[in-house]
Amino acid sequence: MNDVARLAGVSVSTVSYALSGVRPISEATRDRVRWAVEQLDYQPNLMARGLAGQRTGFLALLLPTDESPADPFMIEIIVAAAEAARERDYHLLLWTEPAGESAGVKDLMRRGLIDGALLLSVRLREDRVSALRKANVPLTLIGRTQDPVDGQFVDSDAEQAAELAIAHLCELGHRSVAYIGPPRSAYEDGIGIVIRIHDSLVTSAEQHGLRLTSACAERNVAASTRTVTDLMAAEPDVTAVLALDDSAIAGVLNGLRSIHCSVPADVSVIGLLVSPQVAEMAWPKVTTVSHDPRDLGRLAALAMIDALDGASAGTIQVLLPSELARRSTTAPAPVGR
Repeated sequence: MNDVARLAGVSVSTVSYALSGVRPISEATRDRVRWAVEQLDYQPNLMARGLAGQRTGFLALLLPTDESPADPFMIEIIVAAAEAARERDYHLLLWTEPAGESAGVKDLMRRGLIDGALLLSVRLREDRVSALRKANVPLTLIGRTQDPVDGQFVDSDAEQAAELAIAHLCELGHRSVAYIGPPRSAYEDGIGIVIRIHDSLVTSAEQHGLRLTSACAERNVAASTRTVTDLMAAEPDVTAVLALDDSAIAGVLNGLRSIHCSVPADVSVIGLLVSPQVAEMAWPKVTTVSHDPRDLGRLAALAMIDALDGASAGTIQVLLPSELARRSTTAPAPVGR
């Protein structure tokens, strides 16, 4: 900073004020400081800024180590959050810790290295939330806890998505449907979106008079393939299958093809939490009830930054509605089944 001040012909304190914006500086002086910064390729010390109570421009995005970021839906959330942060002159730091732990992020905040945190894979009973709030870490959740009354979040409207999917199948005349969900551990861990979608599908199926059979599959194509073939052997009356995510969709289509079930003539297929890109690349193209996953990441990052900058009027809570995108995998139920 001394070199910048010397080159710009100003005091060190003036350089600090020009970079931090804590005091008004004339535009001409600010321009000289910026020119000197560019000439010297000066990089402010983030830790020093944090200890001084200034913004670091970094947000931590918390992903539990038991979650795979290889899921296209998850990747699009992360990329969109990073892009939105960058547009507002913030940067995103992907931080992984075991589910339920938050010591690392609290330490980042204590050292003044981050300004706030975004939480992915939110549980209904979320220990991270209470721990980080006690440590005064500003939070925005991508998901919801069981009781999110005073918390800031952006989440998928699972109830609305489930109702839309079941109503579509009911209108097509389907009466026996199946749901291929995530592994049992996702339910045991209490991941909010997983439990809300399952429970909402059950409720909607009952209201529409549909018979719903649920099955669990590990999050890989081979497991979903085995699960759907076993399910169709045990439940031959099923005429439609709902799949939770991208890997499940691929497995379902492979499995039905392997037992010579034509999609959608014999069995209709709907994807939930499936990115539009994956749905369009599949063969046949998959009917989905979902929203753009990028909206989750973008809105969560902007909500966090608005809260930090004092631009939001209050706590932001957003439920993203899904839309039915009818492609090539749904059709009227086959006659006689």
